Amino acid sequence: MDAVRRRSSRLIFPEREVALPGIVLFGRYQHAASAPAIGTHTHRGEMEICFLERGEQTFRVGGRLFRMRGHEQFFTLPDEVHDTANLPEERGILYWLILDLRNSPTFLGLASPSALALQGNLLRMPTRHFRGHANCPRVLGQITDLLLERRRLGAAFPRYRDLRIQSLLLGYLTITVEASHQGTRGTASPLMQRVLGYVARNLSDPIHVPRLAQVARLSESRFKSRFKAEIGISPAEYWLRQKIERATELLKSHRVTEVAHELGFSSSQYFATAFKRYTLSNPSKFRHARQTD
Repeated sequence: MDAVRRRSSRLIFPEREVALPGIVLFGRYQHAASAPAIGTHTHRGEMEICFLERGEQTFRVGGRLFRMRGHEQFFTLPDEVHDTANLPEERGILYWLILDLRNSPTFLGLASPSALALQGNLLRMPTRHFRGHANCPRVLGQITDLLLERRRLGAAFPRYRDLRIQSLLLGYLTITVEASHQGTRGTASPLMQRVLGYVARNLSDPIHVPRLAQVARLSESRFKSRFKAEIGISPAEYWLRQKIERATELLKSHRVTEVAHELGFSSSQYFATAFKRYTLSNPSKFRHARQTD
C-alpha cells in the first residue's frame, strides 16, 4: 500500500478552501497505479460531476455500469447511490466536483436568476456519461493551480484572483452543460476502430506502437497524438489494459503461467507486476478467488 501511495496523489479542496456558494468540494486524483475501490455512498442533496482527463474508470449507479475513458464526463444526481462496482480507482487523472444545488440563489456568487438557471440546467443534463469539452483539461488544471496557490499563500493570496477561480468554475460548469447536450461519448473514428480491431485480434503479440501506426497509415508521432485524443490514453497503455482485461477472463480456467504465455508477456513476473498495477491483486490470488466464487 505504501508503494501505491508513493505513485499516487490526491488533492482535495473542501468548501472552506474553494470559498464559493454551492461548491462543496473540488478534487483531483493522479494515479500511476491502481488504488482501492470507492465504496458505496451517496451525497445527500448534492450532485457530483467527474471529468476523466486520462485513463479509464468504472462507476456504478442503480446497478448499471458506466465505463469512462479519457476526456469523458460522468455525473450523479443528488442522493443517488453509487460506487466503482468493487473495481479499483485506475491509473489516470480524474477531477471531481461536488455541488449543493438546493436552489441556492447565490450559487457561485451569481445573481439569483442566473444562479437558479445554471442549477436547473445542471440538474436537467440529458446524458449522464458523455464526451467532455476540449477545454476541460486546461480549465480544471488552472483551477487546481490557483487553489494550490491560495493554500500556499493563505491571507497573502491576491483577492482579485478569487474572481479568476469563480470565472473558471463557472466556465467549467457551462461547457459541461453544453457537452451533455451533444449526446456523444466520442465514438472512435473508422480509422481508430480499425486500430482497435487489430489490437483485439493480436493481444498475444508484444506491444509495437510502430506497427499500430502502420495499421492507421499515419506517422508514429501523428498516430500517438491522434490515438490519445480519441481514446484518452496512449496506444501502449491501451494495449496493456486490453491484455489485463483478457487475463481476468482466462484466469478463471487457466494457470498463471499459461495466461502469461498466451498473452505474450515476457515472463510470469512481468505479467504479475502489470496485473497488480491495474487490479490491486496478484494473478494467483485473483485466480483462486474466481475459482471459489
